[in-house]
Amino acid sequence: MRRTLRLFTAAAFMAVSSGLAPSGMAQPSTPDFGDDASTWSNDGECDDKRFAGPGMTATILLDEDVGHDATDCRDAWRAGKLQLASISGPDRDGDVPDFGDDESEWAFDDECDDPRFVGPGMTDTPLLDEDIGHDATDCRDAWKNGELRLIGTERDSDVPDFGDDDSEWAFDDECDDPRFVGPGMTETPLLREDMYHDATDCREAWENGDIELR
Repeated sequence: MRRTLRLFTAAAFMAVSSGLAPSGMAQPSTPDFGDDASTWSNDGECDDKRFAGPGMTATILLDEDVGHDATDCRDAWRAGKLQLASISGPDRDGDVPDFGDDESEWAFDDECDDPRFVGPGMTDTPLLDEDIGHDATDCRDAWKNGELRLIGTERDSDVPDFGDDDSEWAFDDECDDPRFVGPGMTETPLLREDMYHDATDCREAWENGDIELR
């Protein structure tokens, strides 16, 4: 019964709120997802190579699926698990980094252990300086999927004001602040009253690369 009385969905909030972006600022448009003619449609994974992010399939992407996995890609987009590959691919922060080699003890475990990076593609275990430049395959794969960024890039240079923890939904491991979007957000409708009032949850999601400002 959690939040059954909430009034605004995230989309409705953005439509009526005037305080999240300066007047006249262009907002990202929703892409044309196409149809579901792909062999791999409706499998819960986006197979359209125009996109990147944790909502993508881990299998090889094919030209023939472009514009033909609409439902899967649309669902992942709405959940904040996709971005257009043109803004989230290898050149999103400039040149592709030097990933190094695979001499780390933790290489080939499908988690990036290189402490130069941050994001949902990182391991949950403590990071060691000795793994810098030595988990190339895992980190490269996560980078290509849009699940990593270099620490200190533009996203980290302007950390937002997270506010306080006065929200009713603070400390539930989900960000409820409607200024943000991404897989670290709650799946329930968002309220204006929670803006700036779920600091701990949103800060942790931000540091993990699971949310970004709208």
